[in-house]
Formats: sequence, structure tokens, C-alpha cells
Amino acid sequence: MFTWLNKQGVKSDLGFEFQFTGRFTAEYREGGRSVQLSVEPTDRGVAISEASLAPLWRHMPETSREQRRAQILKNVREAVEFQNLIFELN
Repeated sequence: MFTWLNKQGVKSDLGFEFQFTGRFTAEYREGGRSVQLSVEPTDRGVAISEASLAPLWRHMPETSREQRRAQILKNVREAVEFQNLIFELN
């Protein structure tokens, strides 16, 4: 479940936040960490660069890296879709 932080961001009851910070940027925050994301506006949504999310799982042990990657991508997708936008991954 999501609640609005403001007109540009949402907070999940799972403990993460997703907020657009500029026309081409957004921020993902979780567990005291945050990462700046590269965002490209599309016709009806946004395309987010997967490479800009990588710092969130890059330093994890390889055994848990793919699971963490999948969870973060799911979190971002759900946050974007909650804001009535179509999510794309670059």
C-alpha cells in the first residue's frame, strides 16, 4: 500500500520511497540508503535506467544479488504504476 509524500513521490508500507526529483531524475530510498535514478519521460510514463539502480545491489553477495535486484525493480514498478504512469526499464 502506498501513501503520497507529495505530488511527486510515494511511500510504501514496506518501507521504501520513490520520488521524482526533476524532469530526468528520481530517487529511490530504503533502509537509510538512497540512490539517484536516471529517468526518461515517455508518452504515458517513464523509462528508468537499470544501471542507475545497480548501486543498490552491486556490493551484495552474488547469491542474494538477483533476488534483491528483482525486489527493487518490483518496488519501483509498483511505485510508478501507483502514480498512474507506465513503467519501462532501460
